[in-house]
Amino acid sequence: MSSIADDHAEIRNLLARYCLTLDLDDTDGWVALFTPDATYQVYGRAFVGHDGLRAMATAAPGGFHLGGPVVIDLDGDRARTTRNLLFVERATTDPRHAVYEDDLVRTAEGWRIARCRCRFHTPDGLADRPPR
Repeated sequence: MSSIADDHAEIRNLLARYCLTLDLDDTDGWVALFTPDATYQVYGRAFVGHDGLRAMATAAPGGFHLGGPVVIDLDGDRARTTRNLLFVERATTDPRHAVYEDDLVRTAEGWRIARCRCRFHTPDGLADRPPR
């Protein structure tokens, strides 16, 4: 049985890997951070399962992902996290600022993301799409 501190450490490492695998163009490593039936909500769309996540990741522009400190709310084998993220697109160096809300589950392989929702900071508040 793991302690709350162990769970927090594993969750922080999971979300750090989220950023680093994307920055290293490691699509397979990134997809492995999610449950097989995970849902990822961004740009007003939902990408479902490992195939949907892989398609989204390979179509998205590359860049730098800097994740902020995460707020973790544990509930047994489930957790909810909220974190901010700065993305700088590789080709244009345009920044995007976002807030992520994640539902995590403990699996035999450790904590995994079951649902991720990304919303962008805009002049009108958080939105499904970044400002133009």
